[in-house]
Amino acid sequence: SAPRALTPGEEAGRVRDRHDRRGGRMKYHHFGSGRYVLRLEPGEEVVGAIATFAQERGVHAGWVTGLGSVDHAVLGFLDPKERVYLKRTFDERMEIGSLTGNIGLNADQAACHLHATLSPRELIAYAGHLHEARVAVVVELFVVAMQGSLTRVVDPTTGFGRLLFPGETPPAPPTGG
Repeated sequence: SAPRALTPGEEAGRVRDRHDRRGGRMKYHHFGSGRYVLRLEPGEEVVGAIATFAQERGVHAGWVTGLGSVDHAVLGFLDPKERVYLKRTFDERMEIGSLTGNIGLNADQAACHLHATLSPRELIAYAGHLHEARVAVVVELFVVAMQGSLTRVVDPTTGFGRLLFPGETPPAPPTGG
């Protein structure tokens, strides 16, 4: 007979390996009730790995927090006047002092909105929106999934994404001229 899917109770407590097309090898453990711990290995792309994990596990609403080390990162500062992120690339070994964010949906695909505080050897801090990062030694993440969905939509007033709560009407485009 065909193998059956594990129930959430059976799934909890099992360590899983997840391999992606680029050779990344994330491991995760489900503690039950939508609580996960993820471990990313050297060379894995952090933002993409979280989004892929959320998509594969069906996490449509949740939050993530983490720490670890990276050897490449791109942070952004939101300039609302120009409607762009001012980006800065770091190609050096840095500690993640804090990584935090949320998980929602963008056009039916899991999407992460992440911010990070990174520190190089000099122990100074750089903080901003985390556009991309590559694991140097290890990145450990804690994901809590919530029931339901959060949808990321573009706010026509600001031109940037924001979460749309369940049952909330999407923002209307500005009228007039």
